[in-house]
Amino acid sequence: MKIISHRGASAYAPENTLKAFRLAVEMGSRDFEFDVHRTKDGILVVHHDYSLLKTSGRDVKIADLAWAELKRINVAFHYRPDRAFQRVPRLEEVIDVIEPAADWLNFEVKNDGNVYPGIEEQLLDFINSRPGLFAKAVVSSFDHGTLKRFRELSHDLKLAFLGHGLSTVLLLPAIRRARAVRAVNFHMALRLAFKTNVSRIRKAGFNVCIYTVNTGKDARRMQAIGVDGIFTNHPDIMGKWTLKG
Repeated sequence: MKIISHRGASAYAPENTLKAFRLAVEMGSRDFEFDVHRTKDGILVVHHDYSLLKTSGRDVKIADLAWAELKRINVAFHYRPDRAFQRVPRLEEVIDVIEPAADWLNFEVKNDGNVYPGIEEQLLDFINSRPGLFAKAVVSSFDHGTLKRFRELSHDLKLAFLGHGLSTVLLLPAIRRARAVRAVNFHMALRLAFKTNVSRIRKAGFNVCIYTVNTGKDARRMQAIGVDGIFTNHPDIMGKWTLKG
């Protein structure tokens, strides 16, 4: 079972910052997840939300900021106990930190409603520009149109399906949508991660990864029901709670 560092070691450092990714590497991570946006002047960057409100206290959108403006904002403002300055990193900076240690890299593209037109081609060009990166890359998005455009651009790029508001009764339609873009992975919320659901998705031919798993109890349960990976803020999760969690 993959132990996928969710936004870096985000239980121990501000999420999606270089500090969090460096710490994840130091903790032995080999599998990583992060979120991709684009600045007003076309720079690919790593941050979860479209707005910086949660991380910086400033309600401004990445799409409305040039890189020169964005890099001056402290996105560790929300973090306790250490609010020391951390900025939104450029995608290439994140890859420089984690790729040498990585076996698997999940680029989650934030592009609801195609807010970043052309981001698919730009990201694919970036992945192809780095020797060996394509083989490690999996691209996911909650926006189905984004996944379709990635598939149109590349026959071989590994895609992962993410579904908004999934429930058990909606799994079959979701599986059909995942098949439509020839996804190889199906990423699902912990609240739906029961053995019957996981078995159904795996029988449909997908690797199943579960988000977000932050206790030892849940991690061991996921391992027992046969999931392929868990996204966790605790890269050390399987050693952190040996007896209980």
